[in-house]
Amino acid sequence: MKVPETEEDFIQWYEDCWADRDEVEYPKLFGAISEDVILLEGTGVLEGWLESELSQGQTLDPNWLPMGVRVAPPSPEYPYWTYVTTGLSNPFTVSPGEEIAESGPSGLGYEMVIHTPEEEKWPVLRLLDMMAYNLVCARLFAMGHRYPVDGTLTGGETKLAGFVFVKDATRPSHFSLPSGEVELLTLVGVTKNEMAFSRSNGMDKLMQKLADPTKPGAEYITRPERDEVKL
Repeated sequence: MKVPETEEDFIQWYEDCWADRDEVEYPKLFGAISEDVILLEGTGVLEGWLESELSQGQTLDPNWLPMGVRVAPPSPEYPYWTYVTTGLSNPFTVSPGEEIAESGPSGLGYEMVIHTPEEEKWPVLRLLDMMAYNLVCARLFAMGHRYPVDGTLTGGETKLAGFVFVKDATRPSHFSLPSGEVELLTLVGVTKNEMAFSRSNGMDKLMQKLADPTKPGAEYITRPERDEVKL
């Protein structure tokens, strides 16, 4: 597939891809999702990673600034809060007139999702920081990855110290845009020992231990107050 060649047509195509995700796919996936986007711009996280040794001389790309996080409140089908990035799957990695594979990734090829029982600020802050890390340091995530954090996940009293990246079996894990395919990576908060267990025994074994047979899908919801599961 060839990307539109003229600047005007390319911009329109780019905006159409963005709109397809935010105005069509996200409402289907997450219900009454807020139209507001909590932007990367102005948070300082991009600048923070640009000043780190991991940036390897990277400079700020203006395409990153309108990316951010959207929030979806609980619904009858999904009775918990959802936070999802928006922008990593923008086709900012291609240029006008470029040939791209229809089945290839759109942008970085994924967006990240966190679920919590109550409305929280920390998932937004974590997602913004991780987006900036991806964009500036060119270190991408994938299903099955583990991501430890400095301190605790919330910055407060919790035993959770990182994320594992899993496929949420209760929802679609992919969607398509005119610019390519997008995978949804669900981030689940875990302790250091749980993270180590998943490394030694596999992610499926950890998710089985996090599951609650009385609450389908409970293993995909991050509960900062929970105790470490028996390993």
